[in-house]
Amino acid sequence: MTRYLVPFCGAVLVAGSLVTDVSGQSDAARVHVDAARAAVDPPKANPNAPFHSFKALFDQACAEPTLPDAMRTNDRSAIVPRKEWFTWPVEIFDNLHFIGTRTAGVWAISSSEGIIIIDANFHYSSKELVQGLLNFALDPNDIKYIVVTHAHDDRYWGAKALQDTYPKARVAMSAADWDIVAKDNSPSQFKPRKDMVLTDGQKITLGDVTVTLYITPGHTPGTLSMIIEPLTNKQSVASDDGRHVASIWGGTDPSIGRQGVRYYPDGQTMMRTHIESLKRFIDLGTKAGVDVILSPTLSHANMAEKMRYWRMANPDHSAGAEAGNKLAGEAHPFVSKEAVSRYNRILLECYEAQLARRIGS
Repeated sequence: MTRYLVPFCGAVLVAGSLVTDVSGQSDAARVHVDAARAAVDPPKANPNAPFHSFKALFDQACAEPTLPDAMRTNDRSAIVPRKEWFTWPVEIFDNLHFIGTRTAGVWAISSSEGIIIIDANFHYSSKELVQGLLNFALDPNDIKYIVVTHAHDDRYWGAKALQDTYPKARVAMSAADWDIVAKDNSPSQFKPRKDMVLTDGQKITLGDVTVTLYITPGHTPGTLSMIIEPLTNKQSVASDDGRHVASIWGGTDPSIGRQGVRYYPDGQTMMRTHIESLKRFIDLGTKAGVDVILSPTLSHANMAEKMRYWRMANPDHSAGAEAGNKLAGEAHPFVSKEAVSRYNRILLECYEAQLARRIGS
């Protein structure tokens, strides 16, 4: 009987160590989730600025994952009715304009020497994107660059239509994401011709505006994140003489692969890549003095709520406050270094939690 007891005890010890390890990983994840939760709200709430609470970002980024990680395979080539995605364009700064949809951040940076478009959404929204430019008296023939943050259907399919209509516009992606475009199972009619290959740290300057591109692998192997400067704000009810700096983190949620292309061998590698890239980008943004967060996905940084507020504060986009405008004395909803810091903290803590969950799974 003794000869059976030793192996049995060994099995109990092994099982016990596994339970302890899983519990430990769960505790580690919990610590990071709690730290992210603590950063959701600003130290002092402003009832006129509820958009500075990042609950939606926390809920998505820190959500318990479905494991093992799987590639997304849904086909999104069908045309979606306009009424389901259309929203009005908004002038955020004198030289930065939102021209996207209800969910997708598409940004136009204007200058004396042309226009830079950040992301292009789906094929069926391209005409409205152009209409958005015309709304601000911007000529689409002046588009010089279409920078695609990452090689997913809702970012680059629309670039093909713009490339065909405005052949002088350069479609720009990282080399790794151009490779994804070549390999993925998107319909060929939505794939832009390979054009400009961006490198880490590359600068695109038009007039007095510079966009500095950084390759931040995570959402895709060649995701681009960027710092945009300077943005000016002289023609609004919250006008100032400041020099504002915006950052765009190119892709928020974990993605092990999409559209038939696998990016990472496993979830741990995926999350470690996210964490390494984000830490570097946070440091770059801090050194650049970033005080504005933009996002490819509106819900991640409360873009829609901020733009709704901005429309009410600037009903005709003219300088000066109209009589009776209760929001005239409020700060610009997009400008807040404190909010930038909390946004980054939530992402980083949630990524760490996601890694801990995958190590413990």
